[in-house]
Amino acid sequence: MTSKNKIMVSAKIIIATLSITFWISTCMSQSRQDPMAEEILNAVGKKHKKMPGFIATFSHDSETNSGKVVGNLKGEIKVSGSKYVLTSGQTTLICDGKTVWSADRKIKEVNISDYEPEPDDITPERIYNFYQKGYKYIFMGEIKVKGKIWQTIDLEPENLKKEVVKIRLFVDKTSRNIMKWIVFERGSNDREVFAIAEFKVLQKINQAEFSFNKKQFPGFKVVDLR
Repeated sequence: MTSKNKIMVSAKIIIATLSITFWISTCMSQSRQDPMAEEILNAVGKKHKKMPGFIATFSHDSETNSGKVVGNLKGEIKVSGSKYVLTSGQTTLICDGKTVWSADRKIKEVNISDYEPEPDDITPERIYNFYQKGYKYIFMGEIKVKGKIWQTIDLEPENLKKEVVKIRLFVDKTSRNIMKWIVFERGSNDREVFAIAEFKVLQKINQAEFSFNKKQFPGFKVVDLR
């Protein structure tokens, strides 16, 4: 996977996981599962539903099943609904919910493509019906990280054909923020590890930030791939 593709994958997974509690909390009344996990996810979901948007700095490690890190990137992402701006290294992704602009500062080029999530992608606009595809969730216990208590929850898809076998969430017990999550791949058990270094709720958002502004990329070649 190229660096640019990995950044795009990071964007989708970060938005998906930080949004995942929205749809979980909407379907609690329809599916009784682990009551402790339900209580935690419901609390996280209620908090995140009230957010107009957020900005977060993150790290993304690709690990083998033995824990060896074979890829790493760090970045910052700003999200408002289905819109986002993600910056990592020399690459910036801008999405207004319909179009994605991918700017590579190294080669001074911007690629334009349609925003076309895959059918199984957990995107912000699918939050409220994603639960229909089915997940089981269970509380796994608590761990202490740098003096703070993190609660651990495993989400497992009921569809055993999905590429992801499990998503493990780590929730700060006090702030109710998702601090870390691990996506386990089916078969190989390789994993993608995401960690949030800083997280800030945005009460006021300039929607113009989620559209490409050519003035911010002077001298860039624009390639329309639509």
